[in-house]
Order: sequence, then C-alpha cells, then structure tokens
Amino acid sequence: MLRRQYPGWEFHVVDAEVALSAGFIAGVGDVDPATGTKKRPDYLLIGRRRTGRDTGFKVIVLECKGTHQNPKFAIEQLARATAQVESLTVAGRTPLSLMVASHLTAAQITSYLLDPDGDGDLWTGPVRDMDDLLRGDPQDENWTPDPMPGAATTRDEGEPSGTDRDAAVVSPPATEPTETQEQPPPAGPYRFNIPEDRRTWFVQILTRAAAATTLLFARNSAAARDYATPRQRREAPATNQLELFDLDREWATSTATTLSLPNGLRLEGTRYRTPLPDGTVLEVFRGVERRLYSLLANGQIGPYMRAAPGTYRKWSRAPTPSGAVLSLGRDGTALVIRLTTGRDHRD
Repeated sequence: MLRRQYPGWEFHVVDAEVALSAGFIAGVGDVDPATGTKKRPDYLLIGRRRTGRDTGFKVIVLECKGTHQNPKFAIEQLARATAQVESLTVAGRTPLSLMVASHLTAAQITSYLLDPDGDGDLWTGPVRDMDDLLRGDPQDENWTPDPMPGAATTRDEGEPSGTDRDAAVVSPPATEPTETQEQPPPAGPYRFNIPEDRRTWFVQILTRAAAATTLLFARNSAAARDYATPRQRREAPATNQLELFDLDREWATSTATTLSLPNGLRLEGTRYRTPLPDGTVLEVFRGVERRLYSLLANGQIGPYMRAAPGTYRKWSRAPTPSGAVLSLGRDGTALVIRLTTGRDHRD
C-alpha cells in the first residue's frame, strides 16, 4: 500500500522497541498497569526514495491490532491505536502513521485502516551524501520520555512519596488483559521525541536496525551485532526492558550454509531440518541473496539499500524450484521450504 501511495519508495520494517531503546533510557516497551496499554507503537517503517539523483528518508509509525470479536471492537481498537502512534514525535511533530485493526472470522479477514497526515520526512540529499550518512556509527542517547498531555502517571494516581517510580510503572500486571477487558486510554501515556538536530541520528538507527534484522534472519549474529548500539546489545546497565535482537531458539538442527537453487539464485543463511512422524523430513532454509548478504556483512548499508529492490525484481520472475515453496522479500531475504525423504538432502 505504501509503495502505491509513494511511487519510487521502498520501505523496511523495524521493531519500535529496538529503535527507540537506542535513544531513551526508560519506558521503552513497558506496560502501564493502570490501563494495560503499551507506551509505544509496534513498528517503524523506514522508507528510502530510490529514484532520481537525490534521495531521501521518511519514517511511518505502524500500530497493529486484531480481534475475533465483533467488528465494533476492531473500531475501538483503532481508537486505542491513535494514542500509541502519537507517542512518537520528531522535532515535536507527529510522523506519518498507519493504524490497522484486523477482524478475523472463519470466512474472511477484514482490515480497517487509519492513515492520518503527519510529517514523515527525515532527510533529503544526494546519493553520495547518503552513503556517508549511513557509514556513521550512532551512539546511544540518554533521553527520557515525557508524559503526554493529560496522561495520568502512577504518582498522579496517589503513589506514596519515596516510591521507586520506574519500578512502579514498569511492573506488568499479574495477568494480561483480554480483548474485552482492554479499555481506551486517555493518552499515550508517554511521548518519545527525537530532537530536530538528531534527525540524521534517527536515520542511522533505523537503517542499521533494518540491516541487523536482515542478518539475523540468516542467523549471522556476529555481523548483526556490529550494527547495534551498546544498549541494543544489552551491554548497558539493565533498564527493565526485554532483551533486544534476541535470536529464535533452535527448534531443530541447523547448519550455516550456501544454498544454490536451480533458477540461479544463491543464498547465504541457515538450513533447518526436523524429522516428521511419516518418515519425511521438513527442511527450511532462511537466508539472504548472496550479493546483498556480502554488502551487509561488510557494513555497506547504502549500496545494500540501493541494490535490494533490483535484486527482488530480478529473482521474483525466476521459476520456483521443483518441490519447494519459495518466498522472497524485498529486503533480499528468502525462505525455502520443502519435504524430503530421510535419505534425500540434495539442494
């Protein structure tokens, strides 16, 4: 939808908690026990213009909801989502945002969307300047999120004097609220503001988080680690946040390898195999197109972002390997799934 709305732009998805943790020392990812409402949105979409001599970056805030209740509840979820997308500002202005509430039934899935206007532009300049910008190594900032106007804090609600406010705010409820228990909050309740003079820092954080996520998909945690700040790598003092860039637990044996497919596509990544009760073997390979993988592993984010769309268009027209399911991502990632016999492990 965004590619249709913004022709010539490509978008990468970044987990909001991962991105914001590099700038804010408290509050990211926490849950307010009074309302059960998360204080930040789900994802940030970092977009890059890929046409013309000049290029640019924009950010779009994405909040996702879903329900099996009646459609009215999906609309109520969108009302709650407005508070979450407004919790992030850049230079005091709310970026572009998308709010999606999906209503799931046995017959169909209906998605309701809101896309309010906002200021999504982060940076514009020549392509050569973009490469210099993305080669920069951003450091952790130590900003503190501010209560949104009208948002009640734990202390405002009668917290005893001398209580550790952070400990009181971040402690999750004993049980997570169900869909029908969730209530619309009056506000965010905290706002994370990126200062005007740190727009380029935010571009660096978002693009490096996207690069790390792509490498983690191929299970190259060593290269991904170089793209993360100390706080994202959990090398800074604990802030009551969940561990970031956490790798999936291995559900089967896995092997780092190169996969060459009959259509000429070569992937770098990891193969998983697990036996099934009928004697067959489920084999899953997840990786990144070889040239794009090499660019990311060598810290060349700018060339990677320029090359990824063309790589996707080239390989998306290639035939799917016989007996396999192939899924390609516009960021260069690929997922190959197939069933084999216990003796047949040929690529």
